[in-house]
Amino acid sequence: MANDDPNPYYRDPPTPPETAASAGVEEIGTAACWKLVEANSLGRLAIQNIDGRPDLFPLNYLVHEGSVFMKSAPGAKLQSLAGHPDVALEIDGVDGAFQWSIVIRGHAMRMDTDADIEASGVLTLASDSPTAKHNYVRLVPDTVTGRRFPVRGRSATRRNVPSASTSGGRARDEHVDQGGPGARTADKPQPIPHLPPWGG
Repeated sequence: MANDDPNPYYRDPPTPPETAASAGVEEIGTAACWKLVEANSLGRLAIQNIDGRPDLFPLNYLVHEGSVFMKSAPGAKLQSLAGHPDVALEIDGVDGAFQWSIVIRGHAMRMDTDADIEASGVLTLASDSPTAKHNYVRLVPDTVTGRRFPVRGRSATRRNVPSASTSGGRARDEHVDQGGPGARTADKPQPIPHLPPWGG
């Protein structure tokens, strides 16, 4: 099969795939995760709905003694939690040039005793939703994980590019516009200089 590339040496080397570490993604420790969760009050609760499909609910929450407490109106959410208590709660935000995300996985249950409801403080929880909510849910965490990463566009990272002034660079410099036959023109792109393999 014929090679359509007139000179394969002019091709750019393949870009290595970006990893989480090279993209600036950092793991957040458990204690720092809880501080971020406690400093916020809006999250997204992921559940398995009564029809077996996943669903997501934005809601307000509060933290008390290692558990997360929420209010709920009657409906599919409470029915789903009764049959499928395993849930995930995601909270995110922006801190300077970094965005962070915390995920709490555990099991949620409807609270049914006045003493537990009052002790949790959930009665004082303000809700952004206008719907009346007189049911109270406790999420007992199994795992808490978090990551933070740079916000795109706020800080640019310059990649290391081999300089054309080293071996092979002289050929490109000779194409600087001097008005002669080898002058650089807007309609005549110049070839990328071939750089020799790295020596040992």
